[in-house]
Amino acid sequence: MSDAATMLDARPYRLPLRVPYRWSKGVEHARAGLIVRCAVDGAVGWGECAPAPHEPVDGPAYAAECRALVAGLDPASDSFLPALDARGAGDRLRCGIATAWFSARAAARGQGLAAHLAEVLGGPGRRPAPAVPINELVTDAEPDAAAARALAAQGAGQDMVKVKCTEARDLDLARVAAIRAACPDIGIRIDPNESWSPNWAAEQLNAMAAFGIDYCEEPLPRGTAPQVYASLRQQTAVPIALDDSVRSADHARRIIDLGAADVLILKAPRLGGPDRTLAVIDLAADAGPRVVVTASLETSVGLHAALHLAALLPAPVPPCGLGTARFFAADVAAPPPLVDGAMTLPALPGLGCDPGRWWQTDGAEPFVPA
Repeated sequence: MSDAATMLDARPYRLPLRVPYRWSKGVEHARAGLIVRCAVDGAVGWGECAPAPHEPVDGPAYAAECRALVAGLDPASDSFLPALDARGAGDRLRCGIATAWFSARAAARGQGLAAHLAEVLGGPGRRPAPAVPINELVTDAEPDAAAARALAAQGAGQDMVKVKCTEARDLDLARVAAIRAACPDIGIRIDPNESWSPNWAAEQLNAMAAFGIDYCEEPLPRGTAPQVYASLRQQTAVPIALDDSVRSADHARRIIDLGAADVLILKAPRLGGPDRTLAVIDLAADAGPRVVVTASLETSVGLHAALHLAALLPAPVPPCGLGTARFFAADVAAPPPLVDGAMTLPALPGLGCDPGRWWQTDGAEPFVPA
């Protein structure tokens, strides 16, 4: 057996944000998690373990937990992931480990991660999209600033924005109204992040409907039953998207069966990795709901991983939520460039992202965006 300690390792990161990340759970000024490195057959792959942005992270302890999970396992073996699953790895740790493992195996075969996943998990004839359109994320609190952000996004070729909303009902209506007035043709999504009361959510959605909303993402408190969302769908013309509720293929299947959502929002860290995310993409493709892939305010490693998964969505690929690199004052590597409103799938083998300098210097030399 190969020495897993030399083949798979993890290092914590804590990176400052250039732009405060304002959402219903607070305002974040830094981002913390793990970068995972895996070496297989002389090729290197990378992954990211990204806890929810508002959760405190003890970096050294988190890295030690990751190392303990893989101790004695052989990343060169085809049975590596089943062996890891037998140890009960948490979803976010499993995502980082699995992404590093899949991207290392892809690199060893001279393939990009998306092409590799399509080949080994997606069946014959599946081809990744060459590029993925990206929605802008609007967190600005003031209506004029929110409208300016949407105008800038439209000027950069983006035709969809997602507005983070809160319990401040009148302010959010003013923000969305300002965006619509400034950008009559832009698509608008809203994301309350579980902050709306069931007592007035339908009323707020119906007020928002006047502005032409593409969908509203997970408005009700965590733990809300799918049946409640199915009822909410009948009370408003605004399509309902479920995000945090989609934690596994079983959750997705139940949501679909109950008619609880028009759209499924998939995040690989929450689902446990690229293989599990692709399984839900395929499930939804057979059952009918739209699917959008988003990141979780991750570094360039997580963004690249999400980009590869978004490229495997059924055509035409919808705008996806990967435009968060601008929030970071420093990163572990260069993020995927956003050009004319889209991100192009990397041509390099593996993940297409190399945080090697950050890794070698133990974070002392991060990538600093211009």
